[in-house]
Amino acid sequence: MSRTVAFILAGGVGTRLSLLTRFRAKPAVPFAGRYRIIDFTLTNCVRSDIDRIYLLTQYRSPSIVRHVGIGKPWDLDRVEGGIRSLNPHLGFQAADWYQGTADAIYQNISVLREMDCRNVLILSGDHIYRMDYRLFEEFHERAGTPASLSVVGVPKSLCKEFGIATIDAKGAIRKFEEKPLSTKSNLASMGIYIFRKDFLISTLERLKRSTTDLDFGKHVMPYLVGRKKISAYRYKGFWLDIGTLKSYYSASLALLAKRPRMNLYGEMTPVLTVPDDNPPLFVAQSANVDRSLICNGCVIRGEVSSSILSPGVTVERGARVENSVIFHGSHVGREAMLKNVILDEGVSIGKKASIGEGDPRVANALQPDYLDFGLTVIGGKTVVPSGMRVGTNCLVCGSRESGRIPNRDVEDGGYLLADDIQL
Repeated sequence: MSRTVAFILAGGVGTRLSLLTRFRAKPAVPFAGRYRIIDFTLTNCVRSDIDRIYLLTQYRSPSIVRHVGIGKPWDLDRVEGGIRSLNPHLGFQAADWYQGTADAIYQNISVLREMDCRNVLILSGDHIYRMDYRLFEEFHERAGTPASLSVVGVPKSLCKEFGIATIDAKGAIRKFEEKPLSTKSNLASMGIYIFRKDFLISTLERLKRSTTDLDFGKHVMPYLVGRKKISAYRYKGFWLDIGTLKSYYSASLALLAKRPRMNLYGEMTPVLTVPDDNPPLFVAQSANVDRSLICNGCVIRGEVSSSILSPGVTVERGARVENSVIFHGSHVGREAMLKNVILDEGVSIGKKASIGEGDPRVANALQPDYLDFGLTVIGGKTVVPSGMRVGTNCLVCGSRESGRIPNRDVEDGGYLLADDIQL
């Protein structure tokens, strides 16, 4: 009997990432230039000797399936074990989609029953961290409870964004609060659970009788805590839930720090991802690059400062890119200026365009709760005309067919979306 099988929840919509998840699932969002967010969870599994993985997809599932494929970059393309994608069992109504994180597992309970394993590891596909799950499993076996949760300390100011656990000296969870406005504990749920298989099945079946939108944080956790059936494993490494544009942007630029909390360089066990066929990076004599992460296939003729460029990005002569994150295959024209900007894949910025300068105090009119800190986002394949000016806290996205937008300036906090783009 294999000890552990992993389920990765990878169907999240990621609404608070705005345009970045309009046409892709949240776990498929690029991160650190050459990676996708889900690469970190998949790499953790492989490094932890877990080679039976079920990927639960839903929203924009092709974006995940195309990237993961048959799992070759993670050595998961094998006859026995490997990785398998599971989609919702769609019927005639919207209710046939996964209604919650635990409902996603419940809808695949027939697959779960057939598994020859002792433990089931439940993971999220949209977190950034490096973790050896074997240590978590060893804790789970020592604790003796049929379920365990991994928790991590977070700043008190962020507790309202997570499920918060209060634990005793032995690691037993005595209280669990979902996104509390105030709490004495700062131990946040990482959305990582391990269950004994039979116990997980019986728990889901029992709770599903009275709850349609079954969720681990809202329903399963209070049930287990009330019956003293779950213990908490304290993880002390770096972990980040990239839930908002602000957390994504901050986490990206934090990689450029002198001593980044997550070091992607010089690792004996690098993050695994799909290899690209881009040629080497080219930096022209006219270029000036400072404290930036530049991937293969990029051509730099202008200035790049404190920025992250994914494979295949071009920055033309006289252009300046500062404090920005640019996704695959985008092009920055001559003498264009970008500051505090995220460009999605395949964006074309025209000559002498100016993007991102303005007053960061003016929140975006369309999404003020997500975009109020001085960032501008340009959606995938958008063609920004030459000379156009776009302020800060702006959202701009061209037609999915042509990428074009009207040649008119966008003031701070404004938005310019093609008719076929809805947020």
